[in-house]
Amino acid sequence: MQKPLKRIVKLNFQTSIQHENHTESYEFTARGELFHKGNQDYLRFEEVLSEHESVQTTMKWDGQELTLIRQGVILMRQAFITGKKTVGRYVTPEASWETVAQTEKILVQWPNGKSRGRIHLRYRFALQGQDTGQHEVRLTLEEDKTK
Repeated sequence: MQKPLKRIVKLNFQTSIQHENHTESYEFTARGELFHKGNQDYLRFEEVLSEHESVQTTMKWDGQELTLIRQGVILMRQAFITGKKTVGRYVTPEASWETVAQTEKILVQWPNGKSRGRIHLRYRFALQGQDTGQHEVRLTLEEDKTK
């Protein structure tokens, strides 16, 4: 059995949430791992929320469905499929909520050679039946040759 080839990537993560006439934005940079296993590609990175709290984030792509898995102080699992409504779950130490995403756009391009890769995701999101707005997530990925 062949071990998956892992590549280290630098990533810039940007998200914006448009709800009614208010926009909230969030951005961070991180290093992560990009690897292929079975017939799926995986991007794994750590999101630091505070000095003592972080979340391990995995994005799994099979060519049609992008699945977001977050593990740490927040647990979340949400699939995204263009043009479809998908149900997921968001869990904190205090509560657990059902999530629903209505995905408008998914674009996934992995870094190849010297080119950068990117992930662009746009969806409408509801948490326990309450609309949280239009979410847009953009990641740019670049292979990190430094060790």
